[in-house]
Amino acid sequence: MIETVSDLLEEFKKYALSKIEEEDQDIKHTVAIGDNFEGLTAELVGKAIFKDFNLKLVERSFIYNDKGDISNELDCMLVVGDGKKMSFANRYKYHINDVIAVFQVKKTLYGKDIYDSHQNLRSVLEVSEEASIEPFVQELHRNAYKSITSKDLPTYDRKERFTDREHFIYDYLRREASSPLRIVIGYYGFTTEYGLREGFVKKMSELTNSGPVLGFGPDSFPSLIICGNNTIIKNTGMPMAVPLTDKEFYFEILTSSSGRAMYHLLELIWTRLSFKFRISSTIFGENFQTETVHPFLSCREQRIDDEKIGWEFNYSYLSKKALSKPLLSLEWRPTEIDRNEFIILNALLKKGVINIKDDMHFLKFLNDSNLDMFDVTRNLLESKLVYIDEDRLGLLVDELLIVSSPEGLFAGENKNGEMTSYFGEIQSTNAETK
Repeated sequence: MIETVSDLLEEFKKYALSKIEEEDQDIKHTVAIGDNFEGLTAELVGKAIFKDFNLKLVERSFIYNDKGDISNELDCMLVVGDGKKMSFANRYKYHINDVIAVFQVKKTLYGKDIYDSHQNLRSVLEVSEEASIEPFVQELHRNAYKSITSKDLPTYDRKERFTDREHFIYDYLRREASSPLRIVIGYYGFTTEYGLREGFVKKMSELTNSGPVLGFGPDSFPSLIICGNNTIIKNTGMPMAVPLTDKEFYFEILTSSSGRAMYHLLELIWTRLSFKFRISSTIFGENFQTETVHPFLSCREQRIDDEKIGWEFNYSYLSKKALSKPLLSLEWRPTEIDRNEFIILNALLKKGVINIKDDMHFLKFLNDSNLDMFDVTRNLLESKLVYIDEDRLGLLVDELLIVSSPEGLFAGENKNGEMTSYFGEIQSTNAETK
């Protein structure tokens, strides 16, 4: 379904832009031009949202919180409910908990426009600090944390032993889950992915030439920047997820792509709506492909002085030629496992978590089979079936399914029907579900 709707939006966008160019090219009034493109954005998003959830699109409106803080004027917002209509204007004020996404709209997007949009959307984050944590936010946070860190959410005791880096990542993802999506849409401007990347980095370099600048940490970046058919996508695990690495700049905070702008827009909005309203994951289709992206900006924390900690960024330069090669989707596949891995997974299904230092049954299993703990779990860790955090070994997948087929023994996530879709009707292959 997401493929069909994204294709529809791409075609509608082309049609709408051609109509604007044909019928409204004589309009020179900047406010009227802005209204035209904000209206186009509202039409695009309106065609992307689900009915029956009291979702609405409002233009040139505001967000407030329980303290009375209020955001800057925002071009377009996807909201729930009626909000508060301003006395003598067709504009609204919405409580932060009722805002799904915010859109900053630009007819033409270049470096200065990216900066202006960034500054405008920062006011959304400031108001979001007072947002209450709804149940769906906790689920969204957990899902994102698992995708980015390859670990489950920590217990209270474990969090007490967090390093500064672990605290940063945990809090960053929690803020992202509880804040509205912030999306910048430019219809003209940079014509290539290369140009968009270079323009973004050039503007950041100009701002930081004289030293650290407040307001440009990982939190501050928009969730998505669209310029024509090119995109910059923020790595939040909601759903775009590039896991942390062991590299010096360990966190890929921004990625880029071309040719799939409406698809990425839909993924962001539908993921948020699916968690908030518990919509079935079947809306995304059943091919379980993973979209690939280009690395763009990675980061690491950096201590500025005894009291302040900032962020340092690294630009993953790619040539025009490298960026021109088509990005290919990755097909989801289960993990082939051996007998020892099968025993470990079954133990985790029964126990939930295994203490790799103190669990006598686990230690006896390793000793009797002459196994090294890290060797026997390497495949399970690399395939993201399990995680190790301190001395705890646990399942990373939510609904583990193990299937024995003529081709071998396989394990994988089945929360959204991945395994059953891959193997078809399991019974027809004489497979056994463990």
